[in-house]
Amino acid sequence: MKQELLDILRKITPEEERICNGDHNIEQNIYSSKDVGQDGIVQVDATKLLEEGKLIQIRTHTRFVHFPVHTHNYVELVYMCQGSTHHVVNGNDVILNEGELLFISQSAKQEIFPAKESDVAVNFIILPEFFDYGLAMMEAENNQLRSFVIDCLTGGKEDTGYLHFKVADVLPIQNLVENLIWTII
Repeated sequence: MKQELLDILRKITPEEERICNGDHNIEQNIYSSKDVGQDGIVQVDATKLLEEGKLIQIRTHTRFVHFPVHTHNYVELVYMCQGSTHHVVNGNDVILNEGELLFISQSAKQEIFPAKESDVAVNFIILPEFFDYGLAMMEAENNQLRSFVIDCLTGGKEDTGYLHFKVADVLPIQNLVENLIWTII
């Protein structure tokens, strides 16, 4: 990833500054408009993270704090720009390393352990309808990504909680993701 982009993404956010100044709790109103559900799990709400009318938005992953088990009402794609992050998705430990992608469905239960300052990740918040055009292009092609997207859109298989792509050495994918981040920023 180009240094210029990393410098932008590495900046300490006001939320992270608050955490570094001793408030080690998630500020729930940033992420959710609801209290904890009956199952004791908070749902992160796309309306809190997306600009009105947008189907996709990015934000840097908040470092220095533990994110307790939660779900999303959107599809999340995490791209690890530098360093690594430790996720638990549906009870499975996932270590996301530099250059890797992690797709997480709305039905997945996710927990994230604190990242260090040098661990830079970008979270793509993606509404399900964003995938309509891509699915039309894939038509009936049978592959894991298509099945994952269909399960996300239809509330299908609960066991299809995430896809982890170890693509750090695939230059075209790295270029594509970096260009996508630049475009959205």
